[in-house]
Amino acid sequence: MNPFFFGSRGRGIFRFLRIFLHFPNFIRLTIRLFRDERVPIYRKAILVIFQILAGAFAIAYLVFPFDLIFDFLPLPLVGRFDDIVIGALIILLPGAWLFIKSCPEHIVREHVNKISRGE
Repeated sequence: MNPFFFGSRGRGIFRFLRIFLHFPNFIRLTIRLFRDERVPIYRKAILVIFQILAGAFAIAYLVFPFDLIFDFLPLPLVGRFDDIVIGALIILLPGAWLFIKSCPEHIVREHVNKISRGE
């Protein structure tokens, strides 16, 4: 089985590390599935809803800043935007994962194979 396919069995941190290592392919797969006409629109809505939530989080953070991670860097912009990026990823990654899991498996496998071949 292709190690990129996220439906493969894994446990805890190892599954997270596999997703993290294949993050660029994960994004490619998400975009390809979103553009695929065979994926129903109601399944694409999952991704859109999570993107809206991530955007709302970013706006809320700019209005009411709070630290998710203690800022040890003396640069004020880096200290502020790292939390936005981390917060958005905490929302976007599960949304993308749920979107991929809800897509028809044969379509996901087709795109995974194309990405693995470099197409």
